Amino acid sequence: MKTICKNLRILTAPNSGPMTFLGTNTYILGTGSDLCIIDPGPISEHHYYELQKVLRVEEPSYILITHSHLDHSASAKRLAQEFHIPILAHGNPAGARSEFMKRILQKSKEIGGLEGLDQDFYPDSSISGGEIIKGHGWTLEVLHTPGHLSDHLCFSYKEEEIMFTGDLVMGWTSTLISPPDGDIGHYYNSLDKLLQRDEDIYLPGHGSEIRNAKLYVANLKKHRLDREKQILQILAKEDASSFQIANIIYQELPEPLIRAGTRNVLAHLINLLERNLVICKSPVSSGASFSVKE
Repeated sequence: MKTICKNLRILTAPNSGPMTFLGTNTYILGTGSDLCIIDPGPISEHHYYELQKVLRVEEPSYILITHSHLDHSASAKRLAQEFHIPILAHGNPAGARSEFMKRILQKSKEIGGLEGLDQDFYPDSSISGGEIIKGHGWTLEVLHTPGHLSDHLCFSYKEEEIMFTGDLVMGWTSTLISPPDGDIGHYYNSLDKLLQRDEDIYLPGHGSEIRNAKLYVANLKKHRLDREKQILQILAKEDASSFQIANIIYQELPEPLIRAGTRNVLAHLINLLERNLVICKSPVSSGASFSVKE
């Protein structure tokens, strides 16, 4: 466990991997009383034991979840029951999907997705953006920031002008956007929301803290817009599926990351379909063929 600044500590779970980097970051906000645990992390006895050591001598008040993926939320229920503290989260990814995505799902049963979703997760209280949560010496503002997942939240730590960004903005790579709960259009909007704010230090769900965060976010958006142009250039030559496009774009990557890349490409294609820039004559899926609209 490491101290980041006054009232704030970080504990990284031992769940390193190709999609989690060094592991999931759990943040402990506050000291002594009114602790707030942000993303208690995956099922891990070691990680849970380290959190227990803190919570048995200090007084927790809240568990906050940025989004309902297992590597962030899975241990929340056990922690809440042992220490009698409420879980606050959005907690409804399906309900927060865009209307276009809902129409896609009505026509297609093979869109895939839902990787790593904590389908048993339910918060004690649902928060959806705009709420202010206070404890001794700290104040958090809740922002709804869908994109990586439709129930994703970020939390602004007002006293230090720090943003907890979960997996919307990570400290080591751009995030996975996997439909139907990952949505490129939502992702762009959420990045724009962050760019309009004052915080310039971000604490992500994976990786190190991000300084000069606005420049970092602007580069993330540019990366995605460049990827969109690359996809359209490929489709201008021939019709292709998200799987075929991913194997062109990510041919140097190992297989697990190409699978993730295929999900990102599918998210781009659905966004382009919504904007009427491409067409798909069959139900949308990773194997469905897309073409540029004439």
